[in-house]
Amino acid sequence: MAPWRTLAMSVMALGAVVAAGAVVVSGWVVLPPLLAATLVLAGAALSVDYFGIRRRVTDWSGTRRPGPAAWANLHALEARFVRDRRRGSVYAAASARALLLALAELDRLAGAGAAVDCLGAEAISRFRHDVCGDALRALALSELGRPAEAVRLDRALGDVGAVPVVAWARARMAERRGAVADALIALDRARPVPGSNTAHDLAALRARLSLRAGRADLAEHVLRGLAAAAGRPWVERLADGEHVGLAQLARRALGVDAVYR
Repeated sequence: MAPWRTLAMSVMALGAVVAAGAVVVSGWVVLPPLLAATLVLAGAALSVDYFGIRRRVTDWSGTRRPGPAAWANLHALEARFVRDRRRGSVYAAASARALLLALAELDRLAGAGAAVDCLGAEAISRFRHDVCGDALRALALSELGRPAEAVRLDRALGDVGAVPVVAWARARMAERRGAVADALIALDRARPVPGSNTAHDLAALRARLSLRAGRADLAEHVLRGLAAAAGRPWVERLADGEHVGLAQLARRALGVDAVYR
């Protein structure tokens, strides 16, 4: 249920109690408790993160090349999460989510065990859906060797395959299972913003999966289109990668004859 709807329904219920009480006694007698209760509800909503008024607006914006700034940001988020969790802060879940996104950006979700467990506990009492966080949490569970939990969480997401982060997570999970065809189907359902970082990530993943499916021609075509659509850094990253076949296709898509550096 939406956070503001929850708060509004609570106030309406209190209003009904006041109306019933006003029939018996004066309205001035029941009005002060109503105002006090409304203030308490508003204060709780403002202070507790999972009511949603302190909105966690950051969503997955794609992967990024590791560098000093990226690692410094990751270490800062790790320290904040550890600090919030040790203190029992109500913002520990928000810190865990920020850390989860940072790990996903660097493709290091195998180290997200503590953040995943914290978000799993928070999800029990959450008043709103977090599609992005749950999709990344499912992928992290898969990479942590907890596939049964990952499958349950993925099923709970429902029919939201058009969301880029969900498509990316489902394709990666299917790839880990060896179900390349399912991974490609998940990518087909995605509707990313053209030219965005997420669109480039999905294209790079499609190229890798196409090569695994034995379609080197399709993989090269995808990489050429990615390089031409302002996604050259993603192709360069693949050209520098450890996968020899994919690196060769990436160099070809970049028009580099010698070994790419």
